[in-house]
Formats: sequence, structure tokens, C-alpha cells
Amino acid sequence: MRFLKEFREKHMQSNFALAILSVIIAVFVWLIISLTQYPDSQKTIEHIPFSRDISGSVAESSGLSIMSSDVEEVTVELLGSKLQVGNLNNENLVAYIDADSVTTAGTRNLTIKIKGSSGINYEIKSIKPATANVVFDKTDTREFTVYPKIPKASVVDGKAIDENDMTCDPSVVRITGPSSQLDKIAKCYAVFNKELSLDRTTMVSADELQLYTEDNTIIDQSALRFSETHFDLTVPVLTQKEVQLFVSIIDAPENFDTSIINFDLSNDTVVLACNNSLTEIPDKLDIGKVSLSELKKGFTKTFQLSSRLEGTDYENISNIEAVTATFNDSDFTEKPLILDKSRINLSNAPDTANYKYEIQSQRLEITLMGPEDVLAEITPEDIAADIDLLNANITSDSFSWNAKFSCKYDNVWVVTNSKVSIKRTKSS
Repeated sequence: MRFLKEFREKHMQSNFALAILSVIIAVFVWLIISLTQYPDSQKTIEHIPFSRDISGSVAESSGLSIMSSDVEEVTVELLGSKLQVGNLNNENLVAYIDADSVTTAGTRNLTIKIKGSSGINYEIKSIKPATANVVFDKTDTREFTVYPKIPKASVVDGKAIDENDMTCDPSVVRITGPSSQLDKIAKCYAVFNKELSLDRTTMVSADELQLYTEDNTIIDQSALRFSETHFDLTVPVLTQKEVQLFVSIIDAPENFDTSIINFDLSNDTVVLACNNSLTEIPDKLDIGKVSLSELKKGFTKTFQLSSRLEGTDYENISNIEAVTATFNDSDFTEKPLILDKSRINLSNAPDTANYKYEIQSQRLEITLMGPEDVLAEITPEDIAADIDLLNANITSDSFSWNAKFSCKYDNVWVVTNSKVSIKRTKSS
């Protein structure tokens, strides 16, 4: 009593002090009434994070992980003691799902649950959203070849990019992610996306990795992790030139005018490239050789450019793999002719000291090609056949050997592959 009397005389002599005391007493009384008359309270808590942790669940023991979810956070309404529920917020509550019912990969719609990090008792009135669509899959790591890609690169005149020799360093990357996602990857590109004009071999750093399916659809990478993020691309630049193509004639007589022979080519030109600055690209390219005796009516022959360029510094960048040559025979016709033995000569016979050689064929049937007006006047006396045994490998006393023909006209040739019978006898 003495304490109260002293406190009143010392602190309660003014209206302001009495007002403060009244407020304190009112609040205290309100708390007592609230806790005794209304012990439970309802509270709404927003932005509670959704946890993807499934440690200890059946799903985890099956090798599965949560790859994605359509829920990132939830709102919950709680009912409980005012003193306890009042201490709950989105930092000491977490939303989760029960993954014990999941044993295989796929998408599941599961009920969302709430748990707290403290021992506070409360009743959950509602959770919004109440369920989540969760994607489960196994995590795997696989290795993929990385291919260089420079979609916006260009070259100056007379140059070309050698796409076949472009390289990427490193050339492989290990990708970790859902197995179902890794199964879709058909191609992996290191891409340089900037504008680039080149006049020489250049190295650049890729801006990004791009993944594609078999049908060339780009793949979302958000669930994937990469062992490498930096890739250097080497872009070889070649010198290029458009080259005229032609077919050459061989085995023609010395006086024959090969300029009268023309071919219609399926492609008249091809673009060649070379990365050797010391090697000059020719203006014309001989794609193949044709023996004059092959040129009959309707002659055609296909030449593979890869065979022609093998062993050279040149590279074909025209997407033309082969060229077909067709003999332009519109100005020529054929004529059969018979040569007698007097028009056949034997030359360069070996070992004539011990052997003598005699032509057995009495006549030779041949076919001539040439302009019609010239063939109308030609006679057997205008044609000569020579049997040249210089490189003959003679193993029998009776054998046949090819004849080579010549004509006094420079625009007529023989298209017969004729063999002449020869007999060898030992000298007395």
C-alpha cells in the first residue's frame, strides 16, 4: 500500500500520466478478454515456397527426381491459437508433395501438403492451389559431339568457307539432365550468331549451344547442365574460282584436228577452292580423257570429279559430283571400209635376228567417222594401219595385236577396235 501511495504521489499527479496508464490498462484487459473469449484465430499466409525435395521417398529410391512443377508457391489459411499462429509466416512454413506413390517417370498430379519448421499446432483450412502437376524423371549424363555453326558469316569476293573442315574445340560436351530430354537430342551445335565477313581463316568463340531433335526442332535447355560452356570455332577460308570444264582426246594421229570434236557437258563449269595460297587455280579443268577410237554415234561417258581432284590441292564446292559428256555428232556420219593386206604395216617387231613376223589377216574391216562429204570421196588408199609391237609381250608364235590407223584427212578417224592376226617363225 505504501508503494502505491508513493507511486501515485510521484507519477500520477498529471492528466497526461493518467491517460497513459488508462491506455496500458485497456490493452491489458483487451488481451485477457481476447485470449479467454476467442482463443483460436484464422490466418492467411501467402508466398509459401514449394519444395522439390523428395529425400527418403519411394520416388528417390527409384532413381527419380522432380524435373519441373507448375506450382512454385502456395497460399494457405491456418486456424490455431493466436499466440502460436501469430508467429507463423512464409519463412517457417514449406509446401511439399508426398512422392511415395511415384515409381516411374512421367507427369503426376499430386496433393500439396504443408509443414512447419517449429512445433506449433495449427489446423489447415485450405491450400491454394491444392494440387501440383509434377514431372518426374531420371537424371542422366551423356556425351555429345559438338558441331560448329556460323549462320551469319560471309566472305569477300573470290573466297569461300570450307564448311567440311570447320572445327570446334572442345569437340564434345557432357550434358546432364532428364533422360527423356537427353533422348531427344540428335545434334549439338556451338553457334556464333554475330555478323562476320571473312577473307582468311579465322577463330571465334561461340555465343551459345543449340540442341536439335531429328526433325530439326530446337530443344529447351532449362533443365539441362553442360560440362563445357566455352567453345572455339575455327573457320577455314579458301580461295575459289569458277573453272571451265573440258574433255581431252587421246590416241589421235599426229595430223588429226582435235578441235573438230565437241562435247555437250551436263555442267560446263565447276567452282574449285584451294587453301594453299601458293597454288594457282587454273581457268580450265580437264575432267577426263577419251580415246579417239571410242567416238562413235551416240557416245556418252560420265566422269567423277572426286577422282579427277584426288591428290590435288583443289576442292570441289559446287555440289556437282559427276559430269556427263555427250559427243556432239551432228556433223559426222559413219562409213564402212575394207583394207587389204597391203595397207597394213608391221613395226617395232622384237628379236628380228631370230624371228620373222608375218601378217596373217588378208583384209581388215573398219568403220570410219567424219564429215559426210569427205567420207563420200575417201578410198582405202587414204587409210593406213600400223601394227606396233614395241611393247608387245609375245608368248606364242600365233597371236593378235591391235592396229593403229591414220588417214590423210585431218577430220576422219577409225572407230573400229581391230586386231590383226600375226604369225612368228624362227629364222633358219
